[in-house]
Amino acid sequence: MSNLNNKFCGRPWEFLEIHEDGGLKVYNCCPNWVNHNHLGIMEYDTNFENVWNGEKSIEFRKSILDGSFKYCNKVECPMIQNGSLPKKDDIKLGKHGEFYKKIIEENVLISENADFINLCYDVSCNLKCPSCRPTFWFLNEKVNPIDYNLKKQFQIKLLDYLYKCTRPITVNITGSGDPFASKLFWEFLQSIDGKLNSNIKIHLQTNGVLFTEDNWNKLYKLHDNYMAAIISLDAGTEESYNYTRRGGDWNKLMKNLEFVSELYDNNLLKFVRLDCVVQNKNYKEIDKFINIAKKYNFNCYLSRIVNWGRGTYTEQEFKEHNIFDVTHPNHNDFLEKINQNFDYDKIDFGNLSEYKKS
Repeated sequence: MSNLNNKFCGRPWEFLEIHEDGGLKVYNCCPNWVNHNHLGIMEYDTNFENVWNGEKSIEFRKSILDGSFKYCNKVECPMIQNGSLPKKDDIKLGKHGEFYKKIIEENVLISENADFINLCYDVSCNLKCPSCRPTFWFLNEKVNPIDYNLKKQFQIKLLDYLYKCTRPITVNITGSGDPFASKLFWEFLQSIDGKLNSNIKIHLQTNGVLFTEDNWNKLYKLHDNYMAAIISLDAGTEESYNYTRRGGDWNKLMKNLEFVSELYDNNLLKFVRLDCVVQNKNYKEIDKFINIAKKYNFNCYLSRIVNWGRGTYTEQEFKEHNIFDVTHPNHNDFLEKINQNFDYDKIDFGNLSEYKKS
């Protein structure tokens, strides 16, 4: 990892992620990538700007401008690991647009509304992946009516906010569960009328099992807006998938990918990416995973397994899955697998980049 003094990350000026953890906790990046340094807790009736440009937000932006990146996890952040952060010198020359140039030259610490919002405050999902949760979790009126209704009221305010945005704003649903399986998120998606604001862009982050033609048709009010899909496979074969994505259906997923590819080919989905969390159970089939993406000309993304602490792995169990530990008996074999020639130019190795030979 090179020195970061001359590097810049625009996320604290552009990105907002909302988690449920003693209230709606707000981050300007993936929580793990910033060592869970949150910006504040957004109560259900609070304006986004009160947290977005609060004291913690300003301090985080200062840490980027002074080159310390002191709130960032320099191991898990894929942009730091793969060296993709832009250089401040290049930004000053205008190579990355006027927005970044102005931030650096004028030491801008206040930002307009975020242009990317990642909704992660409902963990409802139709799968129980062992790296994520020990059982199925769902939120609805019967399970927890108070929490459900509070978040539903928040989404009404969020929808009003989105309709007022005067520049493009992307909403990613969801980094915490599945948008089709979550009653809360599914109702929210169906309530958005894209005709009321063409600036609204939607990213569907899903396991893909419920990404059917019937469900796609229920989102008809968004079909004229920009839409993209991120689909987690975590495997390259059915055998591994049955372990890494428990509760899923490989054959149904493969059928759904055919439908997704039709949407992509017809420009109804502007972007599609397949994801794989690499671990001991699946590292030997990284090439097979990439070949699935290659078949449809989809992008693909690789990342390392994380022990989320949701009642999933014990320390010893995680050690068995953590192929990135140099003491793992299969670590050298993993290095060989990750450095093979995949012959595909749409691969993002994310925070696995440090293991790629130059």
